[in-house]
Amino acid sequence: YTGRNNYTEYVNKRVQKVTQSNAGGLRAGPLKAQTHLRISARFDYQQDVCKDYKDSGNCGYGDSCIYMHDRGDYKAGWQLDKEWEEQQKQKKQEEDMQRFLIEQGGGGDGDGDGDDEDDVPDDCPICHLAFKDPIVTRCKHYFCESCALKHFKTSQKCFECQEPTGGSFASAKELKVKLAEKRER
Repeated sequence: YTGRNNYTEYVNKRVQKVTQSNAGGLRAGPLKAQTHLRISARFDYQQDVCKDYKDSGNCGYGDSCIYMHDRGDYKAGWQLDKEWEEQQKQKKQEEDMQRFLIEQGGGGDGDGDGDDEDDVPDDCPICHLAFKDPIVTRCKHYFCESCALKHFKTSQKCFECQEPTGGSFASAKELKVKLAEKRER
């Protein structure tokens, strides 16, 4: 026996950095991956379709390939189920939101014949008084004739919705009739 240091060392154990090229038989823990290579993994969830033909349209085996040559983009059952569940979830959320909305003009006397009265405003939104010579705009908003013309001098948009009126105001005959019916009651 000549001692441990007198034997020839075939594996260079004194290398500071262990890589795959100098690791040899020395395997101590995980090795650092090379940075210039990109490793991609593909999981095959459809084993019956030829992957070469699906990706490129060509298969090296030709007609003798044991896999199906199909380039279609079909969804698996689990994908269809997932989409259906998402659609149902979205519909339920929309229904929940509709349930909590408060309708405008609600809370009437509940007799059902007051629908026409909800459409009829009682007073001019500009002067907040009863209508004097009511007119209607293109966007179906009602104003006093004098109020509408005064507002048109400052802004050529509707007082309620800010839509351009174009200066066209029509006489609100329907509103006059409905207001007259309302007064008779």
